[in-house]
Amino acid sequence: MPNTDHEYTTPGREDAELTDRLISFYRGYYRDEVGELAQKYPNEQRSLEIEYGELHAALPDVAEDWLDAPDQMREYAEEALRQYDLPADVSLSRAHVRLTDLPEGRQFYPGGTSPSKAHNEMPILAIRGEIITSTDVNPTITDAAFECQRCGTPNVIPQVDGDFQEPHECQGCERQGPFRINFDQSEFVDMQKIRVAEPPEVAAGEGQTIDAFLRDDLAGLVKTGDRVVVNGLYKLEQQSSGKDVSGVFNPYLEAQSLEIVQSDTTDMDYGPDERTEINAAAAGEYGNPLDVAADSFAPRTWGMDRIKRAMVLGIVGGAWLFPEDGDVVRGSVNILILGDPSTGKSKLLGRVASIAPRSVNVSSTRASVAGLLASAVRDDFSEAEWTLKAGAFVKASGGLVTIDEIDDMDSDVRAAMLEPMANSKINVSMAGINTTLPAHTGVMAVGNPMHGRFDKYQPISEQFEFRSALLSRFDLIYTVADSPDYEDDKQLAKHVLKNDDLEKRKQANDPELTEEELAEASGPLSDEMLTKWLALARDQPAPPFESDALREDLAERYAKFRVANSSEDSPIPIAARKLKAITRIAEAAAKLEFCGVIKQRHVDVALEQTKESLKDVGMNEDGEFDTDIVETGTSTPQRSRIKSLAELIEKMCNEEGGAIETSAMLDRAEDELGLDRTKAEDTLQNIRLKRGWVYEPRSGMTRWVGRD
Repeated sequence: MPNTDHEYTTPGREDAELTDRLISFYRGYYRDEVGELAQKYPNEQRSLEIEYGELHAALPDVAEDWLDAPDQMREYAEEALRQYDLPADVSLSRAHVRLTDLPEGRQFYPGGTSPSKAHNEMPILAIRGEIITSTDVNPTITDAAFECQRCGTPNVIPQVDGDFQEPHECQGCERQGPFRINFDQSEFVDMQKIRVAEPPEVAAGEGQTIDAFLRDDLAGLVKTGDRVVVNGLYKLEQQSSGKDVSGVFNPYLEAQSLEIVQSDTTDMDYGPDERTEINAAAAGEYGNPLDVAADSFAPRTWGMDRIKRAMVLGIVGGAWLFPEDGDVVRGSVNILILGDPSTGKSKLLGRVASIAPRSVNVSSTRASVAGLLASAVRDDFSEAEWTLKAGAFVKASGGLVTIDEIDDMDSDVRAAMLEPMANSKINVSMAGINTTLPAHTGVMAVGNPMHGRFDKYQPISEQFEFRSALLSRFDLIYTVADSPDYEDDKQLAKHVLKNDDLEKRKQANDPELTEEELAEASGPLSDEMLTKWLALARDQPAPPFESDALREDLAERYAKFRVANSSEDSPIPIAARKLKAITRIAEAAAKLEFCGVIKQRHVDVALEQTKESLKDVGMNEDGEFDTDIVETGTSTPQRSRIKSLAELIEKMCNEEGGAIETSAMLDRAEDELGLDRTKAEDTLQNIRLKRGWVYEPRSGMTRWVGRD
């Protein structure tokens, strides 16, 4: 134990005085909490939590002593709790006192301080991070009752530090056993081991980790994926392999208390000047808040304003709702950008990863189902027991998963994304583990066409190998084409060359470089300020609509759009699920402005962004909005052509009693169905290759197989 200016072991009056001071502290600061503990002890509650700040305000010397000698001071605090005036029939004989909210100098991420320094100087500290794996809750023995098999005397041996201690000799007959454990007379408590890692937004790569042991009522409070602060005793365990021991030690924590972190903004420091600037930006003092944020988001990337605005809204996200029936109303705004290579979409995604307050980047080529969702592992952590290791969607819960070149991802891995995107959770059933993990996660992804270049005249479903069910879970989908245009290309070149020159001059400390030039290159707000703004915006309360009239107006506009194509065979312009998407985007626009309600301008932003997306991927070859393109992968005109041509082929094959000439069939399709020959050939390819309803027994011939 480190040296300290205070003495703790002197018996008598000093002990009694310290206990009395702590009892007075409870009466002044925690009277209601002690009363609640007394009512619920021991089945519903077994601990009293006290905040370091309140203890320091009342008893500064006691608070400082607790940091230097946590075990001993905790014993005093628990003795004071036992002596507290309670009804005669209530005893808090084994209740815990748990210190929380340690001072800032004692709070670290895993690996954030020297293990040697922490061991020598900080017997108690706080580790912040997220749980990446955890064991089941198991009983562990605290007081083992050994029964002497010679004389029957019970010998109770306290078990400490995880090592199993046996008696050296019997307290009755003084012989060295043999002994057997009497489980009925032994004492057990629950125990759980967790591994805490640096959060994704803090870690470089996988990040450092530390294991922590949770005992008694702390065990089972948290699960994989949770953000926590573990306040505990910093201890060292010697590395060993069999009988060989090493001179290297691994640090771990014996948890004294546990805090579940709900907000990422608690990890950020906001000065008063920064708060003032952020509030001014959100209030529109620098211009339209969404435009200001978008201009600051990626100033070095020219153009693509609609996508920048969408990504800002995606980082903020809408409102997550958790009704009492256990359902989850998704708040994430999922965004997919598809288009030609070298158009800047990957750079924009990289900006999301660097600016979003919480994000996990997924490598499309190395991604696996287990890496995305969760995996069951056996390693040294669990001592050969199966434990769950969180995947990207669990790690990013409360933030974003970013995926570059999603088209390179294996189809089965992409398919695995559907569950967390649709249900905001992951059901795990593997290695005897059955549980549900939270995945309150947004997705931003970019991808390239199958054949290298985007063809605006070809249906999007034929250019990207995505399941329609997955596509439909993206709220906004945009396409980017590399189309040569003299004026646009000239503006792009001037922007790139100017920004590169400004960066060169900046690195050379050019004395003639003006503040105006730097501001033009960097955007209205710095990266740090934008990140803090978006973090605060994301944590804003869920905004309702400003009025019944506004809500009714949106409902009417949505309904009118749904029936815009009046004929029975016309395509449906927009899917029912898009109403929720529009609402989420409007919520994000309101939260960006720190506005407590959704106003008309926020609805207008949502409708504009949604219509821009529908123009890119929701219009069929007849120039009509058609939700089937995304929902089913086939436009309404395509589906009509497939149905008509399939019926014609089946009819002709039945008439001929077998295969038919393909050219003759195409002639009849043109004459009887009015199908353009090129479209008829494309439809035949679809029927043959994608649906397998027909096959080609030999060149120039077609034979009907049948529908699934």
